[in-house]
Amino acid sequence: MISIIIPTFNREDYVGETLNSVLRQTYADWECIVVDDGSSDDTEKAVQQFVQSDARFSFYKRPAEMLKGANSCRNFGFTIAKGEYIKFLDSDDLLTDNCLDKQVGILNKNHELKVCFSYGRYFNDTTKELEEFWSRNKKYNNYLLGHVTNQIRWAISDPLWRKSFFTEVPFKVGLMNSQEWLMHGQAVLKLKKNEIYNLNATFTLIRRGNERMSSVRKSSYYKNQRKARLLLLKRVLLVNPQLFSVQIHLLKQISVFTYWMLKTNNG
Repeated sequence: MISIIIPTFNREDYVGETLNSVLRQTYADWECIVVDDGSSDDTEKAVQQFVQSDARFSFYKRPAEMLKGANSCRNFGFTIAKGEYIKFLDSDDLLTDNCLDKQVGILNKNHELKVCFSYGRYFNDTTKELEEFWSRNKKYNNYLLGHVTNQIRWAISDPLWRKSFFTEVPFKVGLMNSQEWLMHGQAVLKLKKNEIYNLNATFTLIRRGNERMSSVRKSSYYKNQRKARLLLLKRVLLVNPQLFSVQIHLLKQISVFTYWMLKTNNG
């Protein structure tokens, strides 16, 4: 089984399209866990239509004792997930019909593999036309260095993970952006080459046209970017302090984000 985990907040206009993309999957052994972060619109009503018509869908509200934010919702979904595999998906993005089928097929053939990467692409919310890819490259010799230097990257729903790879909940609670950047960086640092399958295919369609947290450039945005780099640098120093080039690039980015955090100190 694949557990698809979707955090959502005030997405009544988009979540139905996202869930329909899950429903159209050619691979049928999945559960879809939607975790609401305190929506004030009709998001719950939109999701409940799917829950009532297909038992593979479930709807939860973020437990009150957990800090607000998509990361808490993802972590909560992870703790209750029953699947052998995990797919994280944002509530305004889409999966192609063959996404799960292709990725799970690869992981099932090789039990050494911990993740199957793929590569997302933007689409225009108004015209529905496909636009540029999320990542500059789809191959890179050094995944960690490429990720840190923004040469290769993955949208949050691009990878399919073997759940057993994670020894703790995957996301840093309280980080308001760069959460997938940090999670992917920490994962690639830990992964061995024989545990990664790099599939040069597009299964994630990333909506462009609605406002995302990461599109808002104010002090808090740069503060979270800086925090993510600091956290990854700390992990690198603990796990492999010989990765000097990675450390240098992280220190440069920390300096840049510190500058912009101070310059745009309005949030």
